[in-house]
Amino acid sequence: MSENNKANVTASGEKQYRYDRTNHLLRKKFRQYLLPTMITMAAMSLNEFVDSMVVSRLLGSQGMAIVGLGAPIMLAVAAVFCLLGSGGATVYAISLGKRDRESAGQSFTAAMAVGILVGILMMVLGLVFFKGLSGVLCTDPGIKAAFDDYLWVLLFSVPLLVSILTFVEFLPPAGLPGYCTAINIMANVVNIIMDYVYIRIFGMGVEGAAWATLTGYVSSLLIIFYAIFRKKLTLYISKNIAASMRFLKEIIKQGSSEAMSQVGFTLQYAVCNGMALKLVGVNAVVAYALCQQSLSVISIFMSALIGASTPILAVLHGQRDYRGQNILLKITLWAQFAVAVVCTASFIIFAPQAAALYNITESAQASMAIYALRVYSLCYLLRYGTGVFFRYLKIIGFAAYATLISALDGFLGIIPIVLIMCRLIGVDGIWWAYPINAVLVMAFMLIYNRKIRLQSDGRLRGILLRERDVDVKPVMDITITDDSKDIAGISSTLQKICEEDGIDKSKAMRAALAVEEMAVFASNHKSQDTYMDVLVRLYDENVEIDFRSLGPSIDVMEEEEKEMEVNVRMLRAVVSKIETEYIMGMNATRITIEK
Repeated sequence: MSENNKANVTASGEKQYRYDRTNHLLRKKFRQYLLPTMITMAAMSLNEFVDSMVVSRLLGSQGMAIVGLGAPIMLAVAAVFCLLGSGGATVYAISLGKRDRESAGQSFTAAMAVGILVGILMMVLGLVFFKGLSGVLCTDPGIKAAFDDYLWVLLFSVPLLVSILTFVEFLPPAGLPGYCTAINIMANVVNIIMDYVYIRIFGMGVEGAAWATLTGYVSSLLIIFYAIFRKKLTLYISKNIAASMRFLKEIIKQGSSEAMSQVGFTLQYAVCNGMALKLVGVNAVVAYALCQQSLSVISIFMSALIGASTPILAVLHGQRDYRGQNILLKITLWAQFAVAVVCTASFIIFAPQAAALYNITESAQASMAIYALRVYSLCYLLRYGTGVFFRYLKIIGFAAYATLISALDGFLGIIPIVLIMCRLIGVDGIWWAYPINAVLVMAFMLIYNRKIRLQSDGRLRGILLRERDVDVKPVMDITITDDSKDIAGISSTLQKICEEDGIDKSKAMRAALAVEEMAVFASNHKSQDTYMDVLVRLYDENVEIDFRSLGPSIDVMEEEEKEMEVNVRMLRAVVSKIETEYIMGMNATRITIEK
């Protein structure tokens, strides 16, 4: 019996079972996604961390500075694949939650087609206006020639990077986080290896670091081709590209907050690097680069939690499982808070060791970098929940607000504060701007969230704007096991609920029997201990029962007539419609019984 399904004893000695939701399935699914997502983020973030460290040790702090000056190009690439990939993947996940395969396929097709075109356009424009772009990004004549060589290769890499990274965003909601991990590991491990080969063996200088990045992503295509050839990828695709473009507006709407975040980082890099060069010179650029490298480290954990929870939250929203959605949001926020506390303390305590890792050892340069990192790291504790929260907001229908938070967290808040603080206290204003902005953004969110909650007519609760169903509330939202007493108990309980709601006895019996037979079917096809979430809603015209279980794909409608089990025959006989979708490793079955 499920741990939260407790038995009460009446005065007559009869046991009455009180069924409840344990969220065992969601926690388990979250853990299943967390590890590969964390490995993926570790591969990406450690690539930036180790890549910069390798470049600094092979070429000195100037090499690290050049890589930092080229960061806006990589962030622009990230903005595009976040807009199209993250936005498209969110639409894809919500569509799957609604069991709408056609919409899912069209959202994927639209995102990929536009991503390829935008990547090519960015490369062409960058090469055509190369001189002006280079002049804006790098104003130090001492490193200008080396920077131009580095920038040329980065621009040449843009179409491939945008295409692959957009594609990878769709793998988690498609139930393939492992392939997402493999692709990123391949790209980043090869990148680090080729850094040494191109720079040390071939003597290509900092240009070799850009070629290493390109080589890494070319190699990652091998994983994609292998998965396609072995038919391991299950992604819905539409052949009608023109029709798929109807989803472009929604994709942009869903991805705008992530894209805005990347745009903010891009502008931050450009403005802060420019101010650092103007006020102090290369030493300040190195200090700022170290601060940004700390972001790569904390992103391993923060982005993993966001990446693991966001597609599941989107699917739950599509299924209207608001209770599961709210609990998963809380789990993610508490986990992020714990990570933020540990990382902030670590950066403050071990700032000298972090500087030494990047070969920042010259006295004046190290002193500035250590102070900068300690001040900058304060922002992590203050803004820990911003990332996951604005992703949640767009899922529940507040994409514009999510984009505004992202913009305030990025360029709208940081850049004005940097300019003001630098005028007041010099270059130290760059580092102090980040924790100050984090405080202001959090204060704004608390005030604005209250306003939204008061205007939601009861649909949203608390400072987290937790969503709830105010139209047709579930009459049952529980978790059961494959225990026969659990199954029989839920069947009996549902029949009583339906009859008390005014449904005639025969239809109430059909609903109860449908739940029982579906649970038996899932239990008979289990590969491990079975937990099943059951959510029941009563409408004016029908009874709607949602089943969710983990394990291999099962579909009661695919049973052959000759091999059909007795309980399957019974189930098909008493229901009006059965719809099944295999979503992210979860069997989601909706049973409809017309009144």
